[in-house]
Amino acid sequence: MKAIRLSRKVHKWFALVLGIQLFLWALSGFYMVAVDIDIIHGDMLVKNMDTNVGSYAQVGIPLERIAGEFPDSSSVTLTAVVDRPAYLVEGPTPRLLDANSGELLSPINKNTATQIATYHYAGDGEVSRVQLIESDPPTELQSRALPLWRVDFDDVWNSSFYVDPNSGQFTTRRHSLWRVFDFLWMLHVMDYDTRSDINNNVLRIFSVFGTLLGLSGVWLLFYSFNRRKVDGIAK
Repeated sequence: MKAIRLSRKVHKWFALVLGIQLFLWALSGFYMVAVDIDIIHGDMLVKNMDTNVGSYAQVGIPLERIAGEFPDSSSVTLTAVVDRPAYLVEGPTPRLLDANSGELLSPINKNTATQIATYHYAGDGEVSRVQLIESDPPTELQSRALPLWRVDFDDVWNSSFYVDPNSGQFTTRRHSLWRVFDFLWMLHVMDYDTRSDINNNVLRIFSVFGTLLGLSGVWLLFYSFNRRKVDGIAK
């Protein structure tokens, strides 16, 4: 009888410890499969993502000249900033130059960042706030390097577009369903810091507890069947 009571007590406490987390795993997993991943990525919020550099074949300054002026660069790319041809000079700090005049465009100002975000925005909201984030980034930026311009739109999605002030490139977008996904992903992988480490110690500990819960259930099941057998003989 002592063994039976012990098996029940062990199983009960393991179940209590793991019950809430098992519910969170189920809830977060359901959200991940119920909401289309393209919606999570915010594909319905963006446009003009493909830059047709072919239309900028004839520019005022040849690429070779820019490459010669920046010998420390790792690459020089012909791109566009809101249909304006520009050279993106990659290096320790990206530089953006007008491809016709050679004017240095970076770091871009608030108005240019708003134009870039609006150019790529496919929704029907209006710009509600623009801010330059240089420190203490929100968790939704994950490991992306600062500084970044954040442009918020007052749509039903609470959309935020991020623009790199040095390269002038549209970096990423965030919205309410993505933020819910990110929060549930944190609960799912149990990484409450970076939300990206799926091999963290908390997850390992709960995985061990889950295994012990299963083993204690087998132990309890053994005594349950054994008790039925004894009761059957007694009758």
